[in-house]
Amino acid sequence: MGQTQTLAREMAEEDDRPTGILLSLRRGLRVLEAIATSNGAATAKWLSQETGIKIGTCYHILRTLEDEGYVVRLPGSRFGLGSRVAFLHDNFRAHLAPPQELLDILSQLHAEVGETTYISGWYGDNIVLQRYLEGVNAVHVRSLEIGYAGFAHARASGKAILAFLPEGRVRAYLATHPLTRRTANTITDADQFIEHLRHTANQGYAVDREEFADGVCCVSAAIFDRSGFPVGAYTISLPANRFEEKVEALAGATKRAAIQASVALGFLGTYPPQSPLLKR
Repeated sequence: MGQTQTLAREMAEEDDRPTGILLSLRRGLRVLEAIATSNGAATAKWLSQETGIKIGTCYHILRTLEDEGYVVRLPGSRFGLGSRVAFLHDNFRAHLAPPQELLDILSQLHAEVGETTYISGWYGDNIVLQRYLEGVNAVHVRSLEIGYAGFAHARASGKAILAFLPEGRVRAYLATHPLTRRTANTITDADQFIEHLRHTANQGYAVDREEFADGVCCVSAAIFDRSGFPVGAYTISLPANRFEEKVEALAGATKRAAIQASVALGFLGTYPPQSPLLKR
């Protein structure tokens, strides 16, 4: 039996496993992600070593991805990302984009405080970063790019939003988004986390004191729609050594921006609304 026939048989057997997961597609995505992080070093041999996928399979995956426009062949038998990746990226950004009025308020907040500012919101069941503007003394955490959805429990934006949900919904969220440790300061106990959210709701803004990244602190305030649901949050990020002296002023600026955005979305009540977590 030839190599192509053997590969086809192996893929068919794996794809027919009763998991509902296409393992051949998973391998293709692993190769694509490895190319994205390769810094131009992605040869078939390198990809095989990096992903643990047999080199023969890597060649088949690469030919398929190249034919579909997701990778391009570069000099030196290397591979890079193709134009179809940019197409997906542009459309993903478009789906994530908040209303222009909220982006304008983000720009105003950025101009006022001169620090790195973010806006985050829901995308499905995830709290994702939608846009950011770097400050004069830029402190941008590398992993926090547009579309990032991880570790919401350690991010000020995630806590600002979750603090205004009912406890049952928070616990349901935590069931699918575990309280994984990110730094030594990350809260990893569910009961302790919910008490922290109650404190957040009571003071009207959230704080991340090096819970997501060492050396970086954030303050965030939730944005509410006309029904009082927390649809997003504005966040200011800065180095930990400058945080404590500025936290109160930055919290005030963040809340003013969040109030302005909430009014733009039709929220007319007292800001912030009473959190269900505070109703005993």
